Amino acid sequence: MSRSTAPAAEPQTSPAEEAPKPPRPTYAVLNAVISDDQGGEEVLRLAMPSEPFGTAAWQMWTVGLYLARLHRHQVQPSAATLRAHLTSGVVPFPTPTARFPYGLLHDSRPTLILDLELGPLDASGWPSTSLVVVEQDTEPYGFTRVRRFRTLRATAKAVRKELDDECSRLAGKEEQRELFELAAKLCQQAGAIQQRARESASPLLGGAARESMHAEGEERERLLLELEEFCGQDAPLPDDAASASPVQTVTGHLERATEVMADGTARLYVRLAGACGTASWRADRPSVVICTARGAAARGVLALKPGTAVVVVGRAGTAVYQHEEDVRRRADTFEVLHIGVDLAAGTPAATA
Repeated sequence: MSRSTAPAAEPQTSPAEEAPKPPRPTYAVLNAVISDDQGGEEVLRLAMPSEPFGTAAWQMWTVGLYLARLHRHQVQPSAATLRAHLTSGVVPFPTPTARFPYGLLHDSRPTLILDLELGPLDASGWPSTSLVVVEQDTEPYGFTRVRRFRTLRATAKAVRKELDDECSRLAGKEEQRELFELAAKLCQQAGAIQQRARESASPLLGGAARESMHAEGEERERLLLELEEFCGQDAPLPDDAASASPVQTVTGHLERATEVMADGTARLYVRLAGACGTASWRADRPSVVICTARGAAARGVLALKPGTAVVVVGRAGTAVYQHEEDVRRRADTFEVLHIGVDLAAGTPAATA
């Protein structure tokens, strides 16, 4: 019997399996729009990884604590103080600190968006507050949940409720016991902050009602003091000067008569004598700079007449203001620290 000499069929090999794609990163994003009483506006957009603390409960508490610190230290909200709050270590878990220069509503990566609008402190000592919370699934055809809290009291109440729900979710899970204890502690603090916001918004409470709440008030104060020990030293929030531009000296002439604002601030217009030797002043910027002076500096400029040669020491900045209905414009400003007459300069031949 003849033996077949045909080569044996080689086993077929399947193509190499493709390596699994790494998971797509997801983020929690805080978008804060902060306005002042002069119509100026600052925008701060920061992000952090979604896991494990980039959820509504934890990051809404971060916002609530910032509002409470503004009230306690009576500091106006600003991008500088919010960034300092997020990076100071007062919050005992990660917070958004990385810049996020992408469109929030059109980017599919954020699983949480906190859209925060803050205004100046009002008569109660709290900032005007509006918060929109967007939670969404990053998968195609995923869910989206939008909630709006249009007042300070509504925001404070929502912060406490979110942490209360987080405690319920973590309860009974032994592997997350430490996380549950942290959430429970923060939920207590959120309740104290909510009650303080409620009382501040109701200054006309009767004496009997205040007496009946006195014992609870002492308990809330104790909880707030424990908050400082628990989260670290609650140092005062920095004012805007802490993050302001370097001190500069400019020279020029007063373009027009000094204006006095309702709050006592003096506004003067200085036509620059020449370019300043610092990076913040460029040749393409306007030659007339709007200067604001307060306190002793404001009183000193009232006696100066248009056309007076001046030396101004201060800090450069920008201000956003409303012009022609809803059109926002940006102007260069100069915060005056010291101002004096420039004896070495001549007076211009024609003054306004």
